[in-house]
Amino acid sequence: MAFITYRPSHAYLTTITIAFLLSVAAFSANALDKNQAYSALGNIYQAQIHSYYSVNGFYNFSANLGDQQQLATINESVTKIDELMASLEGELSEAPTTETAKLAISAWKKYLNVLNQNINEVKKTGYPDLRLAGDMATTNISFNEALKELYSVITRDETNKPDEFTTASRRSAITMALMMTKYSARSTSTVSQVYTGGDSEITIDSLAKEFNETLAKLLELTKDNESAQDWLNSADTKWNFIKPSYLNYNENRVNFIVNLYSKKIISDVESASAAF
Repeated sequence: MAFITYRPSHAYLTTITIAFLLSVAAFSANALDKNQAYSALGNIYQAQIHSYYSVNGFYNFSANLGDQQQLATINESVTKIDELMASLEGELSEAPTTETAKLAISAWKKYLNVLNQNINEVKKTGYPDLRLAGDMATTNISFNEALKELYSVITRDETNKPDEFTTASRRSAITMALMMTKYSARSTSTVSQVYTGGDSEITIDSLAKEFNETLAKLLELTKDNESAQDWLNSADTKWNFIKPSYLNYNENRVNFIVNLYSKKIISDVESASAAF
């Protein structure tokens, strides 16, 4: 029995090669360049921080209805997130991350809707509705999970990954913002109001230990950078002041001080990152 060996023609191979190169070119045209990726990652990080600031602001507003500063904090964070999500929608409109970005934008709209319902409820009755507050926590967590997934998708390309210090500094700031939010949820309610679900199931004292380790890593990474080290030493001083409250969160309830210093620590870490 004779076997016929198929040998593709030169013209066929040329056609296949051209088709492959065109498909690669099309993907490359849609892929993020390094500058776009870095900008998008920075916007995602800031959206996460302000997402926590907004829900944290609500917890404090619900406990102190007359405190218009808390309402201003919520509004400032909402405005900032709106700007960041609009930027992300533009930056990722042609990228392979488009669908993931759309999910994050949808999650943002759902959270914002429930946040506004909660604010209106407190304005109307003077008290938070626990069911609505629970929905707000759930949608906020979903929004943050969507942002985290978007960040992960972009950094799957090794060329898009930020350096070790940037990665650690962002992780420390997000950990602090989450920890502060969980602390406020417990401290501002006379009932069992909690911010929980998904990764946020981790306890406040565990988050405190995680932050402590990351801050130590940042201090080690900046040992040859005096300016960045100064900012981190400032953060470390503040951290040592409020750390006992986080570690013993069931015993100590000093929410105003914890909020104030937590935000200052995040600011110090961001300043260190800018100086690094």
